[in-house]
Amino acid sequence: MRFGVAIKSSFIAGEPMEARGQQLRRMAMAAEVLGYESIWVPDRTVFPEDIAVRYPQFGPAGQIPDSQQVLEPLTSMSFLAGSTGTIKLGFNVVILPFRNPVLNAKMISTLDVLSGGRVIFGVGVGWMPEEFEAMGASWDDRGTVTDEHIEMFKAFCADGVAEYQGKHFSTSGKIFYPKPLQRPHPPIWVGGKSRIALRRVARLGHGWLPIGNTPDEIAEGGRYLRQQCEVLGRDPGTVELGLNISPSFGELQTSSEGEHIPLTGSVEQVKDDVRRYREAGLDFMLLSTTRMEAGPAIEALRRFAEEVAPEFSE
Repeated sequence: MRFGVAIKSSFIAGEPMEARGQQLRRMAMAAEVLGYESIWVPDRTVFPEDIAVRYPQFGPAGQIPDSQQVLEPLTSMSFLAGSTGTIKLGFNVVILPFRNPVLNAKMISTLDVLSGGRVIFGVGVGWMPEEFEAMGASWDDRGTVTDEHIEMFKAFCADGVAEYQGKHFSTSGKIFYPKPLQRPHPPIWVGGKSRIALRRVARLGHGWLPIGNTPDEIAEGGRYLRQQCEVLGRDPGTVELGLNISPSFGELQTSSEGEHIPLTGSVEQVKDDVRRYREAGLDFMLLSTTRMEAGPAIEALRRFAEEVAPEFSE
């Protein structure tokens, strides 16, 4: 199993804004030194001022969640690419309906070239209608727009003249430059928990990257993904299962239903959880530190790298 780090690129209350870059760099460099495979940043644009009322998971009401106040991902990752040397650079995830596919392909390919072929292109369809309204994007067409965006990205990355014809996007007789260093293109990881997302992985992706799934849910998703690959005539061994999850050492945590929250508790309890995920078929675990400040986050990553990961690392 491989491990990556979802680092906090959002605003931290009380921290000077100008310090954010140094904190991001500190996190990225620490992840690289500790031997993690990759670092990942999220994508958000705007959100309603009463988000905690509309979406209680972002409560308490009246507060603005720092998790939504994130820096633009491609700009942030370009900064971090220059601060690191070998660690891979992932997006968790770029919301494709908000972006022009030509310009986005240019930016992703340029970053892949300048970073020495380190980009992991994580993609998603988005989930907040208010954000689509602000971006002038179609909520109803978000699925087909995302699919065509990925297909057009692959067309631009291919050798020769780019040719693509879709309902929303098309290109013909155009030269695209630069081609990414990774051939035929940077790996594409698809976010989301739904079966639609899994079918998108089977058709267009390299891996599946949901958030917070249990081992049973990962196993079930893996079975469905393999079935979809077989329907398409694709080798199921060419797709990977990933998971974005938050580790927490200390007290074992439980949900409101009294169920154990995975990756919480003692080192041995965390190891037991990782074992269950490995048995469920998980290939890649993305450890989220997005609720922690840099110091505590780095300490949690150090403990995981030294006390948990060695048993599972490839």
